[in-house]
Amino acid sequence: MEKARHAGTFSSFELTCFIYGGESVVIERRAALGRIENLLGAHDTSKLPHPYGNTNREEAFLEGLRWGKAAFEDGMKHNHDFFDFLTPRYTLSNASPFGMTKAMFEPTLRFCASAEQQSRWLPLSSSGKIIGAYAQTELGHGSFVRGIETTATYDRETDEFVINSATLTSIKFWPGALGFSCTHAIVVARLITNSQDHGPHHFMVQLRSLEDGTPLPGISLGDVGLKLSYNETCNGFASFDHVRIPRTEMLMGYAKVARNGSYERRGHPQLLYSTMLMARGAITKVATFQLAQAVTIATRYSVVREQGPGPDTLSSFETSVMWYKSQHFRIFTLIAKSYAMLFASRTCDTQYEKLREQQDKGNDMFLPYTHSLTAGLKAWSTQIASDGAEDARKCCGGHGYLMIAGLGEIVATVTVLATLEGENYVMWQQVSRYLFKCLDYLAQGKSIDPQMAYLRDGNQQFSSSGRPLSRMSSITLGATSEADFADSNIQLAIYRHRAVRLALAAYTAVKSSKESPANVWNENMMSIIDAARAHIEYIVLRSFIDQIHNLPPSISPPVKLVLTRLCSLFALSNIINPGTIGAISFVEDGYLSSDQLQTIRSLVNDLLKQLIPDAIALTDAWDFTDASLCSALGMKDGNVYENIMNWVNQLPINVRARAENKGVFQPGWRDWIDPFLKARL
Repeated sequence: MEKARHAGTFSSFELTCFIYGGESVVIERRAALGRIENLLGAHDTSKLPHPYGNTNREEAFLEGLRWGKAAFEDGMKHNHDFFDFLTPRYTLSNASPFGMTKAMFEPTLRFCASAEQQSRWLPLSSSGKIIGAYAQTELGHGSFVRGIETTATYDRETDEFVINSATLTSIKFWPGALGFSCTHAIVVARLITNSQDHGPHHFMVQLRSLEDGTPLPGISLGDVGLKLSYNETCNGFASFDHVRIPRTEMLMGYAKVARNGSYERRGHPQLLYSTMLMARGAITKVATFQLAQAVTIATRYSVVREQGPGPDTLSSFETSVMWYKSQHFRIFTLIAKSYAMLFASRTCDTQYEKLREQQDKGNDMFLPYTHSLTAGLKAWSTQIASDGAEDARKCCGGHGYLMIAGLGEIVATVTVLATLEGENYVMWQQVSRYLFKCLDYLAQGKSIDPQMAYLRDGNQQFSSSGRPLSRMSSITLGATSEADFADSNIQLAIYRHRAVRLALAAYTAVKSSKESPANVWNENMMSIIDAARAHIEYIVLRSFIDQIHNLPPSISPPVKLVLTRLCSLFALSNIINPGTIGAISFVEDGYLSSDQLQTIRSLVNDLLKQLIPDAIALTDAWDFTDASLCSALGMKDGNVYENIMNWVNQLPINVRARAENKGVFQPGWRDWIDPFLKARL
């Protein structure tokens, strides 16, 4: 079925190099994946992948240890960080019992430990002599970090901290690798000195013996059991019964407790947020690649799968399901979203790097904007990826429901990101609080972050008009033709108007109410969240457009053209797609007319026709190996049906039935079916 694949109008390898940051990076990355896949036998696509043969809790965990060790050691041996945040299968590194060491443990040490502590712990961690976890979430507390109950009380007589889980809800619950893998954990606990509570701080705690792995005295550890996904790692629980650690094991980069128990803030306490912001940025990238994986499988399958007569109703031949508008509209809008997420994540990375550079100089001026950006992109990308991966599964019909399709696992792994590192609806509210603070500053005549200039200009424009808020509907867009709507400036104007209008409406509703702040916030919650989402979607579109405008000269015109079309499809399909969250907010104030909507629909159809030849090239550009997709439906060879039957025949239940009992699964027949039949004979 290889003939069903089309090369497209541009070089997929050129786009691959752009996605990953250069040809040399792509070559090194491919070599690393090849080494790991060869070591684990995953390169042999004729064999049933391990995850489909190992299905119970223990086997899944052992499989995670197997490939997690291989990825960690390959990074150490060949000096690369390809798998510090993404696993070889593009899930969050937390999918491996070794993953939290690089993703959270070491970054927290760099941000929050003193130089002396870093020199002690980082070499042990980076060389694999200890395995780390980050223990913050508790049974009763997640996003609300200030509510954490675990305590670290300073004992002046012994110069030690006493770590204690005083309540059921204070048990650490969910941290990756905590169950059976990590040797040490950075434990977030409330610091108490001289009977004064200083709030959550970080403490280095050894959990297990390095000799035999047994939990140290006073520490109870275990696994939380099967989850919807991420079963290759041991998400665990930990309770502490008055566990003593030296005073020097408190991370003292931003706070210090002296021998006499005195407490001192030092350095920059805001560095406490650096690990969290970095993790949210990493989650955005993971969501990007997982959506790209799902739509790659759906694209390859849709090209091969044939159903119905297609354009020639008299023909006896069936046609590819990709021909149907309902199919390629869904496929290409998902492809467009995956690229939009990629470019937005790059904007996020750049902003985070600027923040860290300034923080190293003692300046936190970029923190509020960066915090809102990472929170908003995390919420937006994970929701888009979760919904999109599920729609990609549905695009594959009944076969998409097979575990060996690989899509069920992708849906499950991307879905968890919506609640990881901050539940999404909490994240949206954090974005809105930042928007409202900006509007407060503007009302007071103060300046705001330059990257929020659109809000300043929109607020100023509306305020100078003298119109009441209800008359924003009198503003309309002067665009009539498809050429107008293909203009990125027009697209930005639509998203900008929507974002400003929703922010001002929510802000005015909250500020004009005489109810208590908590009640008025709760009463207007959905409008507040709509405003946050509109702001982030404007930022995402702006990032997409900026990335295209700033493409390096080495990028060929065909690549730039296809990315421009994809950007327009992203911007415009969201407006007319009935599945878009909050789509009504684009039109509810009359900014766009029904005639303009019809023009947008026509342009979207034209863009889809132009993009269809590039379906395979756009997804091949992500450079996913067959082993990383782990999908019988999404292999590059296109032999969908052959691959399905090849893998199905290797399933342990089928192998056992054939090998032992001539095709009979004996436990089921002997214990249940045969007695049932004979009882009726």
